[in-house]
Amino acid sequence: MHTGAVKNTSKTFSTVVVDAGHGGKDSGAYRRYGPPEKVVALDVAQRLAQKLRESQLKTVMTRSSDVFIPLDERVAIENSQRNAIFVSIHFNDSRRRGIHGYETYYHSGAASELADRIQAKLMNIPHSGNRGVHTANFRVLRMASYPAVLVECGFLSNRSDGKQARDWEYRELLADRIAEAIVEQRYGPGVYRPSGRLALQLQPVGSDLAPAPATLHH
Repeated sequence: MHTGAVKNTSKTFSTVVVDAGHGGKDSGAYRRYGPPEKVVALDVAQRLAQKLRESQLKTVMTRSSDVFIPLDERVAIENSQRNAIFVSIHFNDSRRRGIHGYETYYHSGAASELADRIQAKLMNIPHSGNRGVHTANFRVLRMASYPAVLVECGFLSNRSDGKQARDWEYRELLADRIAEAIVEQRYGPGVYRPSGRLALQLQPVGSDLAPAPATLHH
């Protein structure tokens, strides 16, 4: 366990390791209301990495396509960086369809402030459900040498959350809120500037199944 040896880079980090949950043969949560977790987690992670780069942070992605990466390999990628933090993107699942909302997890105390900040920013999304910030023993958090958090971006088992996950503008909004929290954690409040794409989110949309761009160009 790395608990004692976590380097507290939560205010000094220059690199963000962005981990899109699942991938390849591991689809993650799959419910009729939402797309497979591996697909939407990757989309949010790619959008998040883009926004962090626009904010002058270096990013490393554990996967940038639909491939299976074992958990130990994700940990190795994370721990091989210098002066980093780790943010893992997931979507949730429950047998109880009424459950919805966001959760953020951490393991080391060095990551608790970042986890609180991300959860607070997600609460700015309209109709968001607050399922709280929790400690968890997930391997990617427990084995991390740096502050590490895991964000559950809603329940694919819930009709409302799952429908929203299909909407690329909503995934853009999720990425924006998480990016804002990370940038503020590093540089302080008021520094983050959302990219122009987010303005689209305020316009009425013809189809909420507009395909997400595979690579994000300006």
